[in-house]
Amino acid sequence: MWLIALNRKSGRGRAKKLSQTLISLLDSNEIEYELVDESSAVKTSNKIRDLCSTGNFETLIAIGGDGLVHLCIQEIALKSINFGVIPAGTGNDFARCIGVYGKSVAEIFEGYVSCQPKKLDLGRISSPNKIEWFVQVLSTGFDANVNALANTFSWPRGKVKYTIATLLILSKFKSIKFAFDIDGVSFLQQGMLLTVANGSNYGGGMKISPNSLNSDGLLDLILVKPVSRLTLLRIFPRVFSGRHINHPKVNSYSGKRVQISADTSAFADGEFISPLPIEIEVVTGALNSWSLK
Repeated sequence: MWLIALNRKSGRGRAKKLSQTLISLLDSNEIEYELVDESSAVKTSNKIRDLCSTGNFETLIAIGGDGLVHLCIQEIALKSINFGVIPAGTGNDFARCIGVYGKSVAEIFEGYVSCQPKKLDLGRISSPNKIEWFVQVLSTGFDANVNALANTFSWPRGKVKYTIATLLILSKFKSIKFAFDIDGVSFLQQGMLLTVANGSNYGGGMKISPNSLNSDGLLDLILVKPVSRLTLLRIFPRVFSGRHINHPKVNSYSGKRVQISADTSAFADGEFISPLPIEIEVVTGALNSWSLK
């Protein structure tokens, strides 16, 4: 039995139309389903949690953006429920990761029913007040500020809104002192941003950590050292291709467990997490996800 989670606001109504197409395919293939179409994230989360606890569902499909993906993985991490996405959001970064971005509902459906789900890693964040999961990228510093501002934009959508937010934040941003620990090795670095990547992309396809894989059992850290505003503007366009990684002011690290302290906050999968300090660890095989790659 399939559980369909819908964010009715996603894509300015596009998600609702996509859900109707999926339901038609489920009906024609005699696959039983239940639709979760609630008016708020809290109600959606509670309904998914209650339904998943019944043991009646082997599949959860999110129809929306990365925010809905983030919400869903909180309820199914370390569970046997298979997870899939029909992208209808702004960034759709997880959909890009699993190869369904740009595909029709029919193509995605056929792919899901004809292949076996893969085990993907998740990042587990421990902050003073909660534990939370993420699947793509956790950001702190400059890019977290950009994320926070971009989330307030109702228009434009996609990459453009992150570019505009970057330009607006750039004029007043100062570097931050980061204290971080990777598998017991401590660092103290001044930087513009520090990201912890489980997957390669965020912000609508920006390849912040181009070599990261959701199934390698590692977290990859990207630190951008203090640079001038002009240099940051020069580096920024390279993020869409991943070429920024070769810049001398960009440092890369890898590990399984990370602790970060700084006077800033963290976002993950585009969602606010908490002020720092936080601890992140990779949990291998924590998500059963379809992938059409």
